[in-house]
This record gives sequence, C-alpha cells and structure tokens, in this order.
Amino acid sequence: MLAVCFTGLHTTPTLIAQDDSAPAEPSDPLAIKLLEMDLTATAKLFARHDLDDDGALSKSEYERLKWTSEDIRPFDLNRSGDLQQVEVTLKLAAERERAGIVQMDSILADSYTKRYDSNRDGKLQLRELENNTFSDQIESYDRNSDDELSADELIRGLAFERKFRDELGVKGCDQGGAMALINQGDLNGDRQLGGDELDAVGLDSATMKFDRNDNESLSVSELAEYLADRRMRMGMTPSDQLLARNVIRRSDPDGDGLVPANLFRQADPDPDLGSPDENGDGLLSLLEIETYLAKQRKLLGFDDESANRASILIARNDSNGDRKLSKAELKASGANRDSPLFPEKLSLIDQDGDAAIDMKELARFIQKTRRP
Repeated sequence: MLAVCFTGLHTTPTLIAQDDSAPAEPSDPLAIKLLEMDLTATAKLFARHDLDDDGALSKSEYERLKWTSEDIRPFDLNRSGDLQQVEVTLKLAAERERAGIVQMDSILADSYTKRYDSNRDGKLQLRELENNTFSDQIESYDRNSDDELSADELIRGLAFERKFRDELGVKGCDQGGAMALINQGDLNGDRQLGGDELDAVGLDSATMKFDRNDNESLSVSELAEYLADRRMRMGMTPSDQLLARNVIRRSDPDGDGLVPANLFRQADPDPDLGSPDENGDGLLSLLEIETYLAKQRKLLGFDDESANRASILIARNDSNGDRKLSKAELKASGANRDSPLFPEKLSLIDQDGDAAIDMKELARFIQKTRRP
C-alpha cells in the first residue's frame, strides 16, 4: 500500500508562471491520442480559417494562424503543402499534449465559463471570479496580465494547477472535500477557513501547518493538500475516501456528521478488523468510517489502480465467466513472462490454492510487483 507523507513539504504558495515557450521535439503524429476536444477545436478552426471551404488549410490560410511551413511539416502526412482536417487535428492534439491538457480540463473550463461569465463575452474577468469555488490561484492563470481570462488561459491554468496538485498527491476527492469544507465553514466569505471557522468544521490547529503563506487561514488548495496528506497517512485510496463521505452525506439528515452504525455495511467483513463503531455509541463519525476503511485497505493489500488493472485483465481473459483465471485461460491469453498472466506465475499469485486467480489475488500481485 502506497503511504506517502507530504508533511513538512514546503511549496510556493502561488503557482509559478506557466512557461511553454521552450521548443519541444515534434510529436510522432501516429502516436498521438486524439480526444473529443481536438475534433471540436479543429471544427472551430476550419469554420474561421478555411476561407475557400475546400476542407484544407492552404499556405496562405495557415499563415493567418502564424503557422510556418516548418511548423506544419511533421503533420503534413501526404506532403501536399496543405493541411487536411485530420492533419490539423493531429497538430492541435500535439500542442495540447505538450501543454499537459486533458479532456477533463476542457470540460471544467466550459463549466466554469458558463457559470461565471456573467456578461456572456466568452471570457472571464477576474472580477467575475472573485468568489469562485474552483481555485484560489486564479490570478496566476492570467498570462498577459489583462485582468481577464481567455478560453486558452483558463484551460491552460486549470491543466497547470491540476499537474501541480498531482505532484503533491492531491486528487479530485481532496479538492472536492476542500471546497465542501469552505462551503460549510466559511463565515466571512473570504473563501478560506481560520480560527473559529476551523473548529466549526472539525479541524484543529494542527492543520495550520499547511498554511503555506502564513496568513493564519487555509485556502482551498491548502485544505486540499491537508486532506491528501491525511488520506495517504491513513492509507486510504480516493475511492475509500469518497465512500466514507457518501455514507455520511446520504444517511445524515440532521447534519450532525453522525450516522447509525447499522447503516454502514461492507462486503466481505473480516472479524480481525473489529467494528467500525470504535466507541460503541451506535453512531459512526466520518473519522470512524475512514479509519475502518483504512484498515480494510491495508488488509486488501492493493490500491485502486492495481484493482482496476486486475479487473480489466480478468474481464479480457475470463472465457467461462467465473471471474477467475485458470491455468488454461492464462495459457490462452498468450502472455509472456513479463506479464502477471504468464502461466508459470499461477502458483505465486494463487493464495487460496484453488488453482485459479481471482481479482483480489491478481491485484495484490500487481501491487507488489508494480514499478514505482
């Protein structure tokens, strides 16, 4: 089980400037994975710049985009000197990949624009974003310092901040949890929590070690870092954390943060884990549920990534539908010795001695042998 602790890790309180001006090696067009957003961007580009409507960008047309012959050469697959739609899509996708932008960044950018663009000009003025709930680093998105965000600045800012959070181990569940805490406890409307506000959401002064800018309050990003650190120290995965929160959300009608212990049921309970109701009061707090799930995760011995990989491998190769892989099915998979499905590894993976590999056994083996 991966248990990384970022306590004491000092990071710059404001996101550093995004610099993608350095030249990059051209992408191999045939290795680029196209996304829906690439097709959409191509359609919009052709609507504006394919002046003769012939379905291709001629030299005079792509030069309007400040593209040079050198720029287009890796993507001019048929060496025509023009760019067909698929070739433009590949070029746009390569630029997106170099910027580290994924489909979710585009989805979020569209969502936030619809929500905050009050004058419907397709841009977000910083004044429109004063009370935004998605980032406290929004000013760093404004690359040209004109006090507004273009569609490109917004999506690049979201992508950069996502990568920044990834480096700290912050996942979507942590970011969502931080926003929920802000919405729950922010009494003065500054989109931060400090002093009595922390007490109101059940956080003690120890969380202030994540106050990176020493302003005696915690922003969304600082709270997300705290939640990520706490999750990893406990040994939970994002799915465990979301499950715990959903139990509270669905079964806590009075909002006191407690649910009846008999409402929490887990598959395959293990007596060695004990009861999640540690204090025996018949009620479960979020911490009790998370503690129990952390124990279960440690017992399972694999995380979400290994579980997902194991499930995919079994689904692909389980010919008789018993959700296990026999030696015959392993042989039929054609796996080589580097694969966890190599038939000679059956005895290493099969922990219960039934001459077959189930999802949990395979996930444990994948977790154990996974490269850092």
